[in-house]
Amino acid sequence: MMFNTPEFALFLVITMGLFYFIPKHRLWLLTAANVIFYGVVGPGYLLLFGIVSLAVFGCGRWIEQASSGRRILLLIGILLTSGNLVFFKYTDFALRSLEKLLSVHLVAHEASWLHYALPLGISFYTFELISYLVDIYKGRIAAERSLLRFWMFIMFFAHMIAGPIMRGKEFLPQIQQLDTIRFNPAQIRLGVFFIVLGLLKKMGIADQLAPYSDSFFSQASTISGAEGWTGSVLYAFQIYCDFSGYSDMAVGLGCLFGLELARNFDTPYLSANATEFWRRWHITLSSWIRDYIYIALGGSRRGEIRQYANLFAAMTISGFWHGSKWTFVAWGMYQGGLLIGHKLYVMLLQRLRIVYIQKYLWYRILAIGVFFMLTCLGWVIFRTEGLHTAMDLISRMLNPKALLMPRWVWHFWGIAAGLFALHILEAYLLRHLDRVSTAWHRWIPSPVRAAIYCLVVLILLYVLKPEQSSFIYFQF
Repeated sequence: MMFNTPEFALFLVITMGLFYFIPKHRLWLLTAANVIFYGVVGPGYLLLFGIVSLAVFGCGRWIEQASSGRRILLLIGILLTSGNLVFFKYTDFALRSLEKLLSVHLVAHEASWLHYALPLGISFYTFELISYLVDIYKGRIAAERSLLRFWMFIMFFAHMIAGPIMRGKEFLPQIQQLDTIRFNPAQIRLGVFFIVLGLLKKMGIADQLAPYSDSFFSQASTISGAEGWTGSVLYAFQIYCDFSGYSDMAVGLGCLFGLELARNFDTPYLSANATEFWRRWHITLSSWIRDYIYIALGGSRRGEIRQYANLFAAMTISGFWHGSKWTFVAWGMYQGGLLIGHKLYVMLLQRLRIVYIQKYLWYRILAIGVFFMLTCLGWVIFRTEGLHTAMDLISRMLNPKALLMPRWVWHFWGIAAGLFALHILEAYLLRHLDRVSTAWHRWIPSPVRAAIYCLVVLILLYVLKPEQSSFIYFQF
């Protein structure tokens, strides 16, 4: 059930109405809604989730109560959850890679157990389950006593499929106060705003860009460097509007039920370097990788060389998390290289005693432009079907001839410029949301606001496609 479908709209209206009409049974109501939402995908995957989550729930209680063997219990819980992910997501990839490496035939390609559909949300709820166990082990949170509250924490339909990746210390206290939530018109308006913003990003921008970026990358082995740049820029905005659109809708859905979900994006293409980018792109994933992988590997505690190695390893794992392709692994390695490169660049500025230039507006504008191009090169690795194709296309993009843009792509660059302007507008809007909201209701007459609301609805209806348009990150 997609957020951008009429079926989900009906599901949401019914669930929300019952939520405020029957406040004493909210936990049961949302549990039933979550089961229905995920059960639409398939009862088998719902059962799989139930078994894994029940095991983690029990493991968390045992870790908290045990006086010895806590580390073993933690390891068992992590192996169980990660093993579930590895089986469904990486088994076929691992076997095929071994076959190529050893030049042997291990398993028949038509073996049915290698081709089970990837359960929706498995990468996201696996990370939530692991962080839950680690946080109990380290004493950051107490093990949840209620199985229903635990299930609500993991499988709340707003965030289960593609994040944000929630932590127990952020979300469990809110779930424990479900019965005290009151209908708040301001919170409802905020929720509707984020849902509409997400729908406009997804349906109005991402889905409209998809045919063009798909066309470019379907010809990745033959297009010119200039066309490669054009396709990568279009894909950059497609994947951002697709994923951040989903995340905005998730935040909005949380607001409708009085729950605060973590923001996952903060206009990342206005970043001037890789460090800033990963503080603004897929924020809950990058913070999870930092807290549970990078720091666990040693972080920056054992010298610069070890820090760089840890950073590179963490980002490589982040790339592998996205999918069972070498292109995703290479993309993670590329991002790790950018992060290390930025740290070395800052050290160079410090040695030259010119760190102050980073404060100038001209420098920031230049840095944003340069880093956006580096980001687009990364999206080429991420989007293409094979490493060889990606490297060939990047080599053509880095050729000076790529600066000669054919006339037929000029209008795409005009679209990209407009999208970048909207990106800047989005940054201003989100940073001054209260001020903009106050001015909107104070200075814009009610009939004009109503007309604009109707126009937005008409736009969404116009761009609504008869066939479902899946979100890109559902495949991860």
